Amino acid sequence: MGEERVQPMKERGAGQPWRLILLLGNRIQPATMLAYHLRPAQVVCIGSSDRPETPDEVRRALSYLFGSDRMVGERVVAPFRLDETLAAIDALTAGQAGLPLAIGLTGCPLPMSIAGYEAGRRLGCPVLYVNTQGAEIVDFTRPAQIEPLRIRFKKVGDYLAICGLEVIVKRKPHYASTPAGRRAAARLLGQAGDTGIRLIAALREAELTQRRAGRLRLAPLDAEGHRLLRALAATGVVVDLATHGDGSASCRAPAAGEVAFLNGDWLEEHVLDVAERLRGQEPGLFDLFGQGVKFHLGAAEREVDFIALRGGTPLIASCKSSADPWKKEDLDELAAVAQPLGGNYVTRLFVTHQNPPPPSSSPQGPDPHEQFKEQARRLRIVLVTGRELGRLAEILRKELLDPTYKPM
Repeated sequence: MGEERVQPMKERGAGQPWRLILLLGNRIQPATMLAYHLRPAQVVCIGSSDRPETPDEVRRALSYLFGSDRMVGERVVAPFRLDETLAAIDALTAGQAGLPLAIGLTGCPLPMSIAGYEAGRRLGCPVLYVNTQGAEIVDFTRPAQIEPLRIRFKKVGDYLAICGLEVIVKRKPHYASTPAGRRAAARLLGQAGDTGIRLIAALREAELTQRRAGRLRLAPLDAEGHRLLRALAATGVVVDLATHGDGSASCRAPAAGEVAFLNGDWLEEHVLDVAERLRGQEPGLFDLFGQGVKFHLGAAEREVDFIALRGGTPLIASCKSSADPWKKEDLDELAAVAQPLGGNYVTRLFVTHQNPPPPSSSPQGPDPHEQFKEQARRLRIVLVTGRELGRLAEILRKELLDPTYKPM
């Protein structure tokens, strides 16, 4: 077949029944993102024999996103056989001369990309690549023609579907307090600095974060601690507050929800509160965000404490409020959760209200906290400790617009 004039993307009418050919690699996200942007009437997939299940994953994702099955054909080829990819494209386009075509090759193995480009030149159709970092789509047959990537998700579940993941509906515990009360309590604790750290430690020591049977007595608090505890009681997350002559206090959590809140959910709520206030100041900064999102990853379940999306690129945060949050396995888990959500395109935050420990004076081996920080750097994770928690809005804005660890 002789080389034909390549049809620019802008010449295709939005309602045309054109066909998108997706060349797939190990991850479906780049391909499904292109399809979600272009919204073709028909989709055909060419998967790699290294991972032959990807066409079915794409079918499920697009059926969820579009509400209908737009897959009309699929093939699986050996990824390093250019002739097999070319033959598959020929077979999937045979008899479809009246349909405008486009080939998407983001994320597929290099030999498949070469075959896809060659087929696009022969067929006279766009060969499209999603540049996620630049939020744009490049047509390799017309490199000067760049189209902005128009990805605006209505809910977090849509983005997870792009990644081939399914949201698990998370059962919420019973609360006696109001959402506004918990939001106010989270803001109090998030802004309380060292006083908040001491009060949370006192609540834990009194086992208020483990059970709610009866009123529990806290260790003596200073004046700032008492003021913070009274403010928390005013929000409804603790009740039956009483003070005693020795400087101690007693109170109880009114329901299981407040127990979970005081045990760490407050920090997730604080991150969400900061994000919502930031969106109020800069409405275009986030597309959307969510808290406590669970999903299936194979046979396992995973959870993201906080996720935000901007232009189809995610930022996720792991929130840890334990007395000793400096555990390298938690960094490993955050990096593992990031992989199916976009790999190195995902901005990762580790958020804790605890201040970093002082340098170790032990001559036995390297400083454990320095090892923790080095592990975070290796895994491309930004640390937000108690020292930086007051600047969380500034950090979120910076990481969304100019990530510390650039996509690669």
